[in-house]
Amino acid sequence: MSEAAAGRDLVALPRAAVLMLWSAAYLRGDLGPDDAAQMSYGVGRSGPSGRGEDLFEWMTSLRQLPLAQLRLVLPVPGRLAGLVGPPAAIGPALEAEQAIVVTAAGIADHTLIPVITPVPHEQRPLSAVTWQKVPAPIGAQVPPTASSGSAREELLHALRRTAGGSVDLDLVPEEPVEPARIPDTWISTALPRHLESSASHLLVLASRTLLLTRAEIAEGHGHTVHLAEALTRRGLLDELHEAARGALVETLERIVATETG
Repeated sequence: MSEAAAGRDLVALPRAAVLMLWSAAYLRGDLGPDDAAQMSYGVGRSGPSGRGEDLFEWMTSLRQLPLAQLRLVLPVPGRLAGLVGPPAAIGPALEAEQAIVVTAAGIADHTLIPVITPVPHEQRPLSAVTWQKVPAPIGAQVPPTASSGSAREELLHALRRTAGGSVDLDLVPEEPVEPARIPDTWISTALPRHLESSASHLLVLASRTLLLTRAEIAEGHGHTVHLAEALTRRGLLDELHEAARGALVETLERIVATETG
């Protein structure tokens, strides 16, 4: 747990993103698979359920796959790009709004999905996570990432547009997100030591923007009076949400690709 005590600020990320970060740290040789697996459960309100895929065994198995790569997918209904199936993986991935697709030499090997179970507790809400591993259809190929490589610029442009607009949005990505706005499918984590400051900053900015826009979209247009204003506000939120999702996925995949070759 020395990484968590390194003095770094915690950042909330999708659980799949946290697992990818610490798997990359293990593959890099920064820490052993037991410590990396423990760090992958994040800090605070949750832990392993005792069922499903054992993360120690899962991480060590990555070294046995030829040219293994990890792909982060953040699906929503109507947007399943990146998922390879089978149907048993699609439903849980949509419910969690995230999944890791593992490939070997460009061929999909399996999908890993976090399944969250609430745990009764007297003082605060807790949850247990089960990592569900679903083998990919035989021979399923994963297309190259659709990222343009400019997700950072697109996110910054969307943030500038929002800041300069006339619609007031309750978004402050420079500050930590309130715990109430963090869903159980996300978890707070320290960041591995070796990350470049630019990558760390973009992860924080993208994740906070994604969480804040998610919450604002869910709350609806109660802050507006006229329909035109409500439509403008929703358009800005959708633009920011998509830009933040793209920046988060692109940054994570670039970090992991550096470690896995």
